[in-house]
Amino acid sequence: MSDKSLSVLIVDDEPDICDLIKDILTDEGYQATSAANGAEARTAFSAKKTDLILLDIWMPDIDGISLLKEFKQLDTSTTIIMMSGHGTIETAIEATRLGAADFIEKPVSIAKLLRSIESALETPENQTLIERQQVIEPVGKSTQLALLREQSQRVAKHDMPILLQGEGGVGKHCFARYLHQLGAYSANKLIELTAESFPTDSGKLASLAENNCIFINDIALLPANAQALLSHMINNQKLANCQLICATQYSLEKAINQGEFLEGLLYQINSITLSIPALRDHIEDVPDLVHYFVDEQTARGKLPYRHFTVAAQNRLRNYPWQGNILELKNVIQRLLVLSDTEEIDIEAVEEALKTEAASNSELVENMINYDLPLRESREQFERIYLLHKLKQTGGNVGKAAKLAGMERTHLYRKLRTLGIDAKQV
Repeated sequence: MSDKSLSVLIVDDEPDICDLIKDILTDEGYQATSAANGAEARTAFSAKKTDLILLDIWMPDIDGISLLKEFKQLDTSTTIIMMSGHGTIETAIEATRLGAADFIEKPVSIAKLLRSIESALETPENQTLIERQQVIEPVGKSTQLALLREQSQRVAKHDMPILLQGEGGVGKHCFARYLHQLGAYSANKLIELTAESFPTDSGKLASLAENNCIFINDIALLPANAQALLSHMINNQKLANCQLICATQYSLEKAINQGEFLEGLLYQINSITLSIPALRDHIEDVPDLVHYFVDEQTARGKLPYRHFTVAAQNRLRNYPWQGNILELKNVIQRLLVLSDTEEIDIEAVEEALKTEAASNSELVENMINYDLPLRESREQFERIYLLHKLKQTGGNVGKAAKLAGMERTHLYRKLRTLGIDAKQV
């Protein structure tokens, strides 16, 4: 028996099945709870972080596929296994494409169910209870990072909103996770909202926020109605029982002057402001970041460990990093995937940086056509992006999938959808 201090939510409208599975999982040591429909599942999902969800396809108020998409949009780290007595191959493929860890047919084989749960909870993407309890600090020994960590520790448990400012790729997500881990709601979920996923009604937003941490990324991009709703709920203490963290890479003052952001909302969210520096302003942290990303990719990405020479690390320190830490991470990942030696030297780094510069130039030349509808623009970008990854790897789909952070089967399906033949790249 593996570590069973993990929680499982069973979502099924058949009470007998719910009770049976709950009893078995409880006997196995899991913390099992159940929900009889989509509404109860939403309430349970919002109330507490769940390690795994067993989700039935067919329910009276909503289908499981729609609920799967909703939960994954709110928390991509959620591990979900789908169940159905009337499943088809197409349904299973769709569920997998949307992020389901597995698809189990009814009547459920208990042995298969337990194997599936253990396998899903062992995936690198899943955060176990131990990982959640361990506070992961932003990497770096520079004066700027030390000061930011100290400031984060001081303000995390306050009930005032926190605003993170900084260029794209500087690590605002990392600091949001750090603040959540240090905050009063660390035992519950960190829910990221964007302009696309921001709720349109106060009830849903209040439900998501209750006893959780809400992270609003790129708050400057929120539409006017979302800004007004957020301002109203803050003003009326409707978000009092949550930790609210907002982030922006754009000047909110400039957005106010252009009539694109509510001035009152800025004053509501900027009581505590943390400015995350560009990587070029704390370049001495590059070696530590390199070691961190190598360890991360070799552990989670199942890539072979490779050592960077001192000369290679010094070259990385002297690169401008317009894309900041995110760009550095992408370069490290590319070197780990494409290198066939145990040691990565300065020549390999130079080649990777040339590729990075060429990539940035190519993306500028192939700018998205903003006159197209959103779906077509997204497909245009995906096509440019995936073609570039395939060119980097000489048409090797497996390596391209690792560079793109995708499962190989998902990449194959995406290539077919976009009409890309990897053999012709």
